[in-house]
Amino acid sequence: MKRLYALVVAATLFMAVKGYGQTQSQASAAIDVGTGFSNDNSWAPSVLYYEQVSLNRAPWFRFGLGIRAWGYYADRTNLYTRTDSPQDYLEYDKVSVNGLSFVVGANLRFWKIDLGVNTDLIGASFGSKRSGFYEKSTNTPGVGAPNYNKWLKTSPVIFNAVPLFVENYNGQSEAYARIYIGRRIGVKIGYLYGHVAYRTRNKNDSKVFLDNNQRRISQNYGVPYAAVSFPLFQ
Repeated sequence: MKRLYALVVAATLFMAVKGYGQTQSQASAAIDVGTGFSNDNSWAPSVLYYEQVSLNRAPWFRFGLGIRAWGYYADRTNLYTRTDSPQDYLEYDKVSVNGLSFVVGANLRFWKIDLGVNTDLIGASFGSKRSGFYEKSTNTPGVGAPNYNKWLKTSPVIFNAVPLFVENYNGQSEAYARIYIGRRIGVKIGYLYGHVAYRTRNKNDSKVFLDNNQRRISQNYGVPYAAVSFPLFQ
């Protein structure tokens, strides 16, 4: 219910920002198409549509909302539980997650340059079902003991909220500089900070637990980011 409420609030804010911007003729909108990339064969493509408005007394400051379609794909990865005592992990040959999120952001505009940040508020994600290896050996077995040293079935966490501040959710955030090289195009470079989260799936109609009754595992990632921006109106 809380997630539904948050979704309604985000949609209402989005329409309010759009309406206000059109009334004051201070709105801008654009589409960014780009990807995060790393030398460890991981990459994070995304398409972001956003609308922003500026304040009458501070036209250099802009804030707004948007929608981001994104993905994250990586080779060998370990995903960890949130609890430290003990902190368990699953080993994956590959991970892959796709998502659609509502985004909030703000930026400062100087001449033809935007300096800004944005982050996912709420969203949904999906991806291939993956098996992770639960490697563990201990003298004090916990509730996850029946699953030690076995491949466990998992899939991405579906519903996500403010992943920048809450672990075990999927989502992305950006810090960037956007340079307009013309009225119709710009270049965006920055740093992408994301979170990938999986959950153990039901097996034979019974739940699959790691120690401390945990079923979610996750990991942060940070990669440089580059995109092409297409202004729609300013």
